[in-house]
Amino acid sequence: EEVMAISDRLTVLREGRKVATVSTADTHPRELARMMVGREVIFDVEKEIIPRGKPVLEVRGLEARNDRKLEALKSVDLEVHAGEILGIAGVDGNGQSELAQNLTGLRKIDRGEVRILGHNATHRSPQDLIRMGTAHIPEDRQRVGLILDMTVGENAVLEVHGRPPFSRMGFLDQKAISRFAEELISLYNVKTRGPDAPAGTLSGGNQQKLILAREMSRNPRLLVAVHPSRGLDVGATEFVHRQLLARRKAGGAILLISTELEEIFLLSDRIAVMYEGEILGVFRTSEVTRETVGLLMAGSRVRGHTGDPAE
Repeated sequence: EEVMAISDRLTVLREGRKVATVSTADTHPRELARMMVGREVIFDVEKEIIPRGKPVLEVRGLEARNDRKLEALKSVDLEVHAGEILGIAGVDGNGQSELAQNLTGLRKIDRGEVRILGHNATHRSPQDLIRMGTAHIPEDRQRVGLILDMTVGENAVLEVHGRPPFSRMGFLDQKAISRFAEELISLYNVKTRGPDAPAGTLSGGNQQKLILAREMSRNPRLLVAVHPSRGLDVGATEFVHRQLLARRKAGGAILLISTELEEIFLLSDRIAVMYEGEILGVFRTSEVTRETVGLLMAGSRVRGHTGDPAE
């Protein structure tokens, strides 16, 4: 949208090669996307209507502080059900990062309760939460999602390396790790020279695919996805969106945190709006406008739109 708005001519690069130079007036976004990716890109996704299941994630009265010891979350109440994507909309820095870290064991909870599949998960470690069926696509794929100096294969089993078949009698089974990584590379179309390549040699989009492949491989009951398409090209974004919808169809519960309203409206069944650590409203996506969500993101409390997290 930006280059279409301000440029006179456009040059498209793909995999280090010039594809074409065109006059902006003579092209359109879909054609640009096709040239960037090398195929047609589907911008609209088909979100099947599926019955919503029981609550997988229940958050009640959650309070937490940020790195500066200031209040970041204020009595947050949320529910995410099986077969549902709940989108968290908000301007960056309004408590979304702290919420994701609280739910994945990366930040201390000051007050409140978190339950996963009916079990108390309030002060559990990341490893405990993984065992309870939680997966996490983190906000920062390079600092939190991957260990860049380690291989693609090692990153693929970071969370399960101590379990069979990847570990036997305390020793890693490198052949089992490589076989597993090769399956993920093929299934998720991760462009790499192989399981032995350092994760830091992958492009940003392929690093994100590797994280997605690793987290999805455990068939998580709850997926906390933070800015899952940030910095990705249109082709990688389309792929990530399809995988999230596939997990939803399989009965997974997804908490989607994104500052991109288009992404929130495209994928979410319900939308919760965060402002200064509070949930100002929860709405069915089909029953709320972008204007209403935008006003709430700016802190305006819209009369008649309070929402209900249990709906």
